[in-house]
Amino acid sequence: MTLPKLIPFLWLAASVFAQSALKFEVATIKLADPNAPVRNQMVRVAPNRISIPSMTLIWLIYTAYGEGMNTSATVTGAPDWANRTAYAVEGLAHERATQRQFQEMLRALLEDRFALKIRTETKSGNIYALVPDRIDGKLGPNVLPWDGTCFAGRMPTEDDDPVLPRCASGYAGPGIILDGVTMFNAADLLSLPLSRSLLGRVVQDRTGLTGRYRMRLEYKFTAPRPLDPAAPPDNSQPSLSTAIREQWGLKLEPAQGPFKVFLVESAKLPTEN
Repeated sequence: MTLPKLIPFLWLAASVFAQSALKFEVATIKLADPNAPVRNQMVRVAPNRISIPSMTLIWLIYTAYGEGMNTSATVTGAPDWANRTAYAVEGLAHERATQRQFQEMLRALLEDRFALKIRTETKSGNIYALVPDRIDGKLGPNVLPWDGTCFAGRMPTEDDDPVLPRCASGYAGPGIILDGVTMFNAADLLSLPLSRSLLGRVVQDRTGLTGRYRMRLEYKFTAPRPLDPAAPPDNSQPSLSTAIREQWGLKLEPAQGPFKVFLVESAKLPTEN
């Protein structure tokens, strides 16, 4: 009489254990090629494989523990070498994995090979809140609902994760191109150094919008060098916040927002493969 009740319970226990023990089937960590560009990116080279050509332990922590582009997080307490020595990481899962699953596997790898122990705290600081500019919520001319396709015939990613774009997005040409993105992604991109140097704060999404969009922002983030070094700077274009308002129908409001702080309690040089 108890068998029908035990089977679901045992299946649930096995499922929970499998989720908590998510690890790479095969993984390598070695010193990065000194000529490899440090792009701080985890690249999915196959549905079950990731590659990190060159990344310090600090950025490995951002990549493994953060969300999106990690613009509202800080790592403290790490040893000096953690921000100097770059490593190349290759990880192979036994089956197709999502971005979050790859992050979980990377966390397990860092905890195992670097003896890494992390404590996470949340603090609050000055931010800009990204909110609709109009009372009726109508967005600007350069924001369209996403149609499920990507530019240049590329296929969207399968991960429907709100912190990740479905298509290639970023700074391109004179401005920003976002495709298959949520407003979280738009705020995240505006928080990266090229935009943050103009705004002075990170940006967090407070729009309340949950859809995905195709967005374009026409803006020269780096002014061309004048032919005459003594010529005054070109101030003909509007401020970045004005461009966001005019093209996206969104505005930036000063606010307080949460920041994650990753406190490194222990870390050692990685063990051999």
